[in-house]
Amino acid sequence: MKYFDLALDSGIYKTAPRLVNWYGVQDVRLIKWETYHKLQNRQIYNIEPSQETVFTDIVSIPFLLVSQMVRDTIKMYGDRVVFKETILVDSKNQREQVYYLPVMEENPDIGIADITGDKKRDYKDIPQWVNERNIFWIRQRGERHTIISLDLAESLLRRNAVGLALKEVRLAAKS
Repeated sequence: MKYFDLALDSGIYKTAPRLVNWYGVQDVRLIKWETYHKLQNRQIYNIEPSQETVFTDIVSIPFLLVSQMVRDTIKMYGDRVVFKETILVDSKNQREQVYYLPVMEENPDIGIADITGDKKRDYKDIPQWVNERNIFWIRQRGERHTIISLDLAESLLRRNAVGLALKEVRLAAKS
């Protein structure tokens, strides 16, 4: 199975929404499967005001946010993902957009082989449950990566998702 690291294509979409003053509002340490119940069901964030803002289907900084279309596509695959509603507001230009904060399990036992530099290990070493998932998180060198399957990536691309950057990755079991 092929997997991709999902992020915002910030090279092309330089005008994607940028959250401001979010640090005091959201404790990012709670954005994980074990503590998602402590997150508010709905959160409002201000974004940098700009007439040129393009509301992309994914926002990856400071944490992952997805559009309704991406949320609905993820739900079709039946993975264990909880979504918290997030509203991004540009008060100056009177614009707003609803996004969703996905929360899913993060697996500490697997990583991205190219980052680890371990060319001997490959996808054959990863747990069987990975083949049954279409979206999950892994942590590599302190950074969280959203990993999606080829099937989910193709579904998003067929729906003309805006702003996606997909980098093919090779998963490996951590030693």
